[in-house]
Parts: sequence; C-alpha cells; structure tokens
Amino acid sequence: MGVLENSKTYQPRQALVPTPQLYDEIVGAGMEDLAKATIAEMPSLPSGSVILDIGCGTGAGTAAIVDQFRDISGLTIKGVDISEDSVAVYKQKAAENNWPAEAIKEDAHALSMEDSTFSHTIGTGFLFALPNDGTSALKEIYRTLKPGGVAAFNSWAYVPNMKPIQVASNLTRPEGTPFFSGGLEKWEDPGFLQRAIQKGGFSEDRIAMTKRDFTVTTTNMDQYANMLWSFIGGIASAGWLESDEDRWDEAIDIIKRELRKSDECKELEGGRLQLKFVANIAIAIK
Repeated sequence: MGVLENSKTYQPRQALVPTPQLYDEIVGAGMEDLAKATIAEMPSLPSGSVILDIGCGTGAGTAAIVDQFRDISGLTIKGVDISEDSVAVYKQKAAENNWPAEAIKEDAHALSMEDSTFSHTIGTGFLFALPNDGTSALKEIYRTLKPGGVAAFNSWAYVPNMKPIQVASNLTRPEGTPFFSGGLEKWEDPGFLQRAIQKGGFSEDRIAMTKRDFTVTTTNMDQYANMLWSFIGGIASAGWLESDEDRWDEAIDIIKRELRKSDECKELEGGRLQLKFVANIAIAIK
C-alpha cells in the first residue's frame, strides 16, 4: 500500500520524512512475512497464473509470491499502487531481483484492466488502509478476477506498536487531541474482514478465514521509536502540533518504555527488536 502522509505543512525538525524506504525499515520483513503467511493458505498456483498484487507498495507481496512460486512456468504479476514513489521502488526491486512483474501506478478503486483478467489476486496490508472499508476496491478485484479465481486478503488482529504511540500522544499533547488509529480496531475481528469481502461481491460460503501469528525482527529500539512517532504521530486530523517539537524526546522515551513493558516486544542481542503480530487471513474464491 502507499505510504500514509499528513497533509498539514508543519513538521517538527526531528521528524523523519515518511518515504517508502522508511516504511520498509519500520516493518522490517513484516510485510513480506505477512504476505508469506497469507499465500501459504492459497491453493497451489498452476502454470500460466496471472496475479494482481493490489496495493503492492514496494513489493512485499510480490517478493513472497516469487519466493514460493518462482518455478511456476509462465507466472506473471501486475503490481498496482497509487503511490508513485512506491511504484518506483517496486520497479527497481523487480529489475534487481528478476521478478516476472510489472509495476503500474493506478487507483485500486478504478482499475483499467478488463473483466476476468487475473487468476489470482493478493492484497496484503491493504484493505484496512482504504476508505469505506475497501468496498469499491474489492468490487474491482472481484470484477477483474476470473471465475474460479482466488483472492487473498489480510488484516491485523493484533499489533504491538499502536498502543505505545497512543500513550505517547495522550501524555505529551493537550487533552482532547485526536489520535490516529486508522480504524484498525474494527479489523481485529475476522468477521469484519469477511463481511468487507462479501460487500465486494464474494459469497460467504466461498471465503475461508484463518488466524496466524508470527514475529518480525526490525531495527534497534531508538531508531524504531523515532520511526514510529515520525510515521504515525503526525497523521491524525490535527496533524503535528508545535509543542510536539519541544516534547519530542519525551514522546520517544514513552514509546520505548511502553514497548519494553509489552510481552510481545523483545530486544535481541545486538540491539534489534523482535515483535509479535497476529493476522487475520481470508482466502476468497469467485
């Protein structure tokens, strides 16, 4: 998916610029691991499969597909994302890793592809970032999927890093300042993910739900806390506050403290962090 951005112009001097590369560093191998866990629930791919990686971002889903199905003859992947920067990174990775893939800058809500184009679609870390629960994008996915085609989706059932950011926001900002959650809470329910997919056109009896937990290893605590606050702290409706610059270090210390309190966060030898995530996975057949 594309990098979340804040439309407000003010930004604390300490805040890192939110780029696709920063996003990749925050999630570590997490998005690819999420994609791998999702793909593992799919039936085997036949030769000649044509796959849509919707909301492809910098290519985590495609990397996972290629890793598992590189030997499938005639495999073709179309990566679609609305973020020009993400598409540029995807194209670079595709060239460097010899992916059988093409990156396309396009809106998932209005795909240019014809009906029944793809045998498979994967949308990883995707639906919960869209307005209206992704209904219009899901309708486009359904439209462009061949009859009998397979679509794979996921949502977070649990993330260990949102609460520390919320605590930092509550303790360093004026009372009543809105906090960005992205509406993630409702997606924790696997039933919500299933109902969203049904609104896109898929039948309830052709959707299989699974829950998977896995660990993600990322950067060191100081860098991770700075990236989290830089990436998410300013994207609430209020944007960044001028007081955030003065209280930046305090917010970072709170995030680190809250992460260390969590049983789902472990500091490894060498300083890197290991975080536990839980995902809902849905496999839908048209």
